Amino acid sequence: MKEWLKIRIGGLALLLASVNAAAAGWEAGMDVPSLDKYSLVGDAPSLEGKVTLIDFWASWCAPCKAAFPEMEKLYQEFVDEGFQIIAVSVDQKERSMQQFLDRRKPSFTTVHDASQKLVEQAGIQVMPTSFMIDKKGAIRFVHEGWHAKKSVQNLTEEIQTLLVE
Repeated sequence: MKEWLKIRIGGLALLLASVNAAAAGWEAGMDVPSLDKYSLVGDAPSLEGKVTLIDFWASWCAPCKAAFPEMEKLYQEFVDEGFQIIAVSVDQKERSMQQFLDRRKPSFTTVHDASQKLVEQAGIQVMPTSFMIDKKGAIRFVHEGWHAKKSVQNLTEEIQTLLVE
């Protein structure tokens, strides 16, 4: 094999390995790192003692647009029992994020990951991706994409289960 081809193939293997390492990210069973160490625009509440859905979304994401009204309903249904949502926008432009929020007017917490550090650390590959966190700060469930009624049903069951633990 020619030397230049070996170098290109070797470089491609290294690139794929680094992509796979970055994609590893957060998974069920892990503790969520403190959100304070990321340059998030907006105040993320403490996870301690609350069941928390951390949802990564973007204004250009059609499934995210469908998910927001349903997440608002879930938030309203369970907020008084100790449930919270932290919606993390990965939009490059704050203006795009703000226009999305102005139309949907969520009452749950939204923050902007302008530096893209949190989304990178979490290993987000699909929009939206969300993580259901228990009262101790451990990731219990991971959701990729939005699947309408099925997603609502799964989230409802998970919230109810974690609230009684």
